[in-house]
Amino acid sequence: MKVDSKVMIVDTKEVGYIERVLGNGDRYMVRVPASDGWPYPHHVYVDKERVRSVAKVKNEEEALL
Repeated sequence: MKVDSKVMIVDTKEVGYIERVLGNGDRYMVRVPASDGWPYPHHVYVDKERVRSVAKVKNEEEALL
């Protein structure tokens, strides 16, 4: 996976975006958008085995169908 790929953290089910690829690509820093009224995202450092790719929606109307 590469920077800005949409991922889900397996342990917490949080969805975020890869901010950085660390080391030899075995760890990621994932930016998780705020969801509780706090205006800032938080970052999670996680092994690559603990994340799954999430498909990005190209068209918002298709997502609502």
